[in-house]
Amino acid sequence: MTLQRRLILSVMLAATLAWVLTSAIIYVSARDEINELYDTDMVRMAQQMQAVLPIVNIEALPRPAPPSPTPGDEDLGDLGSAGLGELAIAAWRPGGEPLHIDPDGDRLPRAPNVKGFTEATIDGVLWRLYYLNDGTVGWRVCVGQVLAEREELIFTYIQAQVLPWVLGIPLLTLLLVWAVRRALLPVRTLSSQLATRAPDDPTPLDMSPVPGELVPLVAAMNQLLSRVTALLEHERRLTADAAHELRTPLAALKAQWDVARRSPDDAERTQASTKVEAGIDRLTRLVNQLLTLSRLEETTQLSVAPGHALPARWPEIANQALSDCLALAGSRDVDVELTWPTEPAAPLPVIGDPALLGIMLRNLLDNAMRYSPPHTLVTVAFLPDRIEVMDHGPGVSAEILPRLGDRFFREAGRREQGTGLGISIARRVAALHGLRIEFANRRALGRGPTGLIATVRGDEATQPRAQPRPRSG
Repeated sequence: MTLQRRLILSVMLAATLAWVLTSAIIYVSARDEINELYDTDMVRMAQQMQAVLPIVNIEALPRPAPPSPTPGDEDLGDLGSAGLGELAIAAWRPGGEPLHIDPDGDRLPRAPNVKGFTEATIDGVLWRLYYLNDGTVGWRVCVGQVLAEREELIFTYIQAQVLPWVLGIPLLTLLLVWAVRRALLPVRTLSSQLATRAPDDPTPLDMSPVPGELVPLVAAMNQLLSRVTALLEHERRLTADAAHELRTPLAALKAQWDVARRSPDDAERTQASTKVEAGIDRLTRLVNQLLTLSRLEETTQLSVAPGHALPARWPEIANQALSDCLALAGSRDVDVELTWPTEPAAPLPVIGDPALLGIMLRNLLDNAMRYSPPHTLVTVAFLPDRIEVMDHGPGVSAEILPRLGDRFFREAGRREQGTGLGISIARRVAALHGLRIEFANRRALGRGPTGLIATVRGDEATQPRAQPRPRSG
């Protein structure tokens, strides 16, 4: 069911219920008011009759019942809309003889034991009767009214109230449909815009004609469009960069494989096979880095299970990162030194995912080992407010420092084959944990002749307060 139809049916149902409830309240109120009015008139009429009878010479009145009057016996003039048969009055002598005051009243029963109001059926018609006795003389007065007269008046009153509602319901329905369709016009316009929008159109939706109730929804849609556009751009750029980066090593592998397959020289085939193996390793590393980077780029915020949201155990993370880089350290003949803060200080406090933090530290170590000369030392210093990874490599020029971490960026003249993905991944992991990575030349900082320092710093607004912990080796 559409929102428009649901809203119309809800309003119509509410209007009908309100109409029924209002009619019931009007009926009860009108019945009470009309009964009060007629009962008061009956009591007043009986009291007036009671006041008049002592003036009349009752003994002079004829005792036998007079014959029923015929039309034309008395001139009553224009009666208008009067219904004489619906209201009657009767009186009786102390001995019980009727006074024949009203021909219609002769039908009323004397009921000597009744005092005040009562109801009785007379000739098949329900009457409301009021009896009043004179305690001094002993005569009795009764005023009666047909109850149907009251019900007719109540029905006429309710009809006058309900009829406009019945006649107005079709008009109300038309006005309601028109108002609902007009109120939902911004929703249909928004749906039309979204239906005709190109998948890669990053233009935000126009919020000027949007009613206040839909502003949060449209704002959320604009944010979603921005994220989807960024994701599409990321996928497009990553695909293009990966295709460009994979083209060269694949061509080199094909060439080396042709040499290994066709060369008659065993030494040349062995050398080509070695290059093929090295190329495959490079491609494997590149694909793994691309997959890792793609997964991290799609992550907008760090999501850690409640049971794992604990402060980072840097000794365990560092040992795992060293284990992952052990083969590279052996092939490069590079040693790694870990230093820790003096007790009772603790290393940089971070709450997050240990596996991701291990990837960040491993990539920084990998980068430092690859650009360090043989027989040198890579130092990882854990400090209370930062982590430093220092190598003894050639460093980089001041112009290149801001571009470190750009994907697939290589500095001209470098012998090491790199893609820039390792540092890009490390920076992405750092950003997810509220950290940032800075690079500087050791010579510029006065901390060595050559080499590069990668510093991981925490944002004080997002990092937990450091707690004392024992020194780990």
